Amino acid sequence: MAITQKIEPGLTIGGPRTVIGSAKACRRWLVVFVGLFCGGVSTPLAAEDKPFIEVRLAVEEIFTGESVDYTVEVHNVKNPPVPDLSALRADFEVKANGDQSKNMSSTTIINGKISQQNVFSHLYQYRLTPRRSGVLTIPGPTVDVNGKKIVGPEVELRVVEPEEQDLVIPEIVIDRKRVYPTQPFEVTLQILVRPLPGDSDRDPLGPLVRQPPHLEINWLDLPSGLAGEEKSRWLQGLLSENGVGFTLNDIATRGGGFFESSRAAVFQLQQGRKTRPGLDGQPVEYFAYELTRLVTPERSGRFTFGPATVKGTFVSRSKAKDGRFSGKRLVAVAPAVELEVREVPEPRPATFCGGIGDYRVAASASPTELRVGDPLTLTLEFERTVGSGSLELIAAPDLTAIPAITDEFEIVDRNPTGRVTGEVKRFAYALRPKRPGVAIPALSVALFDPVAESFTDVSTKPISLKVTEASRLGAGELVGALSGAGGTELKSREQGIYQNVTDLAELSDQTIPVTGLAEVAAGIWGLAGGLILVLQRRRRQAGDLVGQRRQQARRQAEKKLAEARQSAPQATVLRCIRAAVLGLIADLRNVVAEGLTAVDADRLLTQAGVSDATRADVRTLLESIESAEYGSAGLAEATALLTQADGLIPRLARELERRS
Repeated sequence: MAITQKIEPGLTIGGPRTVIGSAKACRRWLVVFVGLFCGGVSTPLAAEDKPFIEVRLAVEEIFTGESVDYTVEVHNVKNPPVPDLSALRADFEVKANGDQSKNMSSTTIINGKISQQNVFSHLYQYRLTPRRSGVLTIPGPTVDVNGKKIVGPEVELRVVEPEEQDLVIPEIVIDRKRVYPTQPFEVTLQILVRPLPGDSDRDPLGPLVRQPPHLEINWLDLPSGLAGEEKSRWLQGLLSENGVGFTLNDIATRGGGFFESSRAAVFQLQQGRKTRPGLDGQPVEYFAYELTRLVTPERSGRFTFGPATVKGTFVSRSKAKDGRFSGKRLVAVAPAVELEVREVPEPRPATFCGGIGDYRVAASASPTELRVGDPLTLTLEFERTVGSGSLELIAAPDLTAIPAITDEFEIVDRNPTGRVTGEVKRFAYALRPKRPGVAIPALSVALFDPVAESFTDVSTKPISLKVTEASRLGAGELVGALSGAGGTELKSREQGIYQNVTDLAELSDQTIPVTGLAEVAAGIWGLAGGLILVLQRRRRQAGDLVGQRRQQARRQAEKKLAEARQSAPQATVLRCIRAAVLGLIADLRNVVAEGLTAVDADRLLTQAGVSDATRADVRTLLESIESAEYGSAGLAEATALLTQADGLIPRLARELERRS
C-alpha cells in the first residue's frame, strides 16, 4: 500500500500572498485517512459540483472616505475568468488587490485502487472606496463559465458620514497647484488636534500613549508615474521613542523578545501650533502634526492624494469627576486632493533645451588663441537650482539655429552628449573659426518657467578669441633639398636610370620579388583584419552597457553581501542586504535601483517569469528587512537575514539570467 499526494501551488499576482492554513491541510489529510480506513474511492468533486461564487466583506460599517477589503471566491472552476464588477462602479471605486489560485488535488492508492479528489477555488481581492454615504448594496459579481453566467450574492455596507466636530481636523495640502514632469513637490497630511482642557501646553497625544490614533493614507507606496525617497528611509527618522504619536497604515515593528509578536509602529510627526476658529467661531490654538513627503513626477497626468482618515480615541473637552480626562472615539476624513502634472506647452522656441525651472547657464572656450581652421572646444554648463526639473531633460542646444555661430564657425560636433556632475550638466562642442578676428557671441537658450507658465531666455556672456590667419608655405618649402653626402646621385634618362653610373658598386639586381611581396602583403592584410575584428568586438562590448551591467550583476550583489558581513551596526547590515537584492533585480532587468520597493521588486519578478517560490522568498526577505529597520533589529536578527540572503541571491540570479 502506498499513499501519494500532489498539491497544485497557488499563484499570487500583484497582491499579498495568502497562505493555505492548517485547516485546509487537515481537511486534505482527512480525505486520505477516510480512504485508508473505509476503503472507499473518492470522486472528483470539482468535476461534478456546480460552480458558485462566495463574497466576503472585511467589515460591515465604515466611515465616508474609508475603504474596505472585498473578497470574491469562485468555487468548482479550475481556471475561472476575472469576475465582472462593473455593476459596483456606480457607488464604489474598485481597485484590484491581487488574486490567488487555491486549487488542490489529492491522490490515494489503497490496495491497488486509485482514487483522486480535486478541489477548485480561485480567490480575487479588491479594495472598495464608497462614493457616497448611507446603506449601500454591493451587487453580486458575475463570472462567465462555459457560456453560462454565474452570479454571486449581494452584500450591504453601511457608510457613516463623520459627525461635525472641531476636536480633530485633518487636511491634505500640496505646495503647488500644478507641476511639470521632474519638478518636485511636497504633499503633506496635516492633523490639527485641540489642546487638552485646562492644560493648553501639554501634547494632547500624551494621554493616548497606550492606544495611539491611527492614520490611513494612500501615498505611502507611490503609484506608477511618481517617485520619491524609499519608504523605509523616509519614515525611519519619524519613529517615536516614547510611544507618543500616530500609527500609520499597516506598518509594524518587531518586538524585542524571541516570542514577542510584532506591534504597530508609532510615528512622532512634526509638531507646531496653528490657530483656527472652532465650531463656536472662537479661535483655537491647535497642535499641528504634519507628515510631509517630497515627490517627483516622472510623467504627465492626474494624480489623487487621499482621502486620508484619522481614527482613534481623543481627549474631549470635558473632564470626569475624578479629574481624569474623558475620551471620545471618532473618525475624521481629509478630502482627497488632485494634482495635475502638465506637459510643457506647444509651440516651443527653437532654442528650448528642455529645462523646466531656473538654471544658471555659463559658457567657456579653450583655447582662446588659435589660427583659422584650428579646433576649439566650446563648453556650455547648466547648473540646476532647488525646485527645478531633472538635468536628464536638458538636451544639447542647437547651435545651428544661431546665425552668429554658423556664419563665423564651422560646427564639427552638432549634438554632443551631456555629462552630469552633481547639479551641473555640461555639453562640449567642437568648433573651427572660418576667419580671423572672430569671437563667440552671447548664446541664448530658452527655459520653461513653471510659475509664470511661459518660456524665458537665459544668455551666456560673450567670449573673446584671438584668431589669426593660418600660415602659408611656399612651393619650395614643401620638399626639402637632399643632402649631397651619402651616395651617388641617380638621375632618370631616356636611356635608363643607370646611364651615368660608372661605379659598379651602385649596380645591383633590380628584379622585383613579386612572390615575397605578395606573401608579406597578405600577412599584413590578415593582421590588419584580425586587429579590426578585435577592435570592433571591444567597441561593441564597451557600448553594450546593458550587457556589462548584467555580467557584473551577481558580482555586485555578492560584494554588497560581503560588505554586510564586515559591518558592525545592524542598520548598515540591513541596508547592504536590501541593496544586494534590489541591485541584483535592477541590474538584470535594466531598471534604476534607487527607490525600488518590495512591491516594485515583486512586479519586476512577475514580469520576468520568476517562480512563485522565489518571488515569495524575495518579498518575505525585503518585508522582514523593512520591519527589522523599524524595530531596531538586533545583531542576531540581522545575521539571520544575511544568511537567508546568502542562499537566495544565487537562486534568484540563476532564474533571472535564464529568463532574460
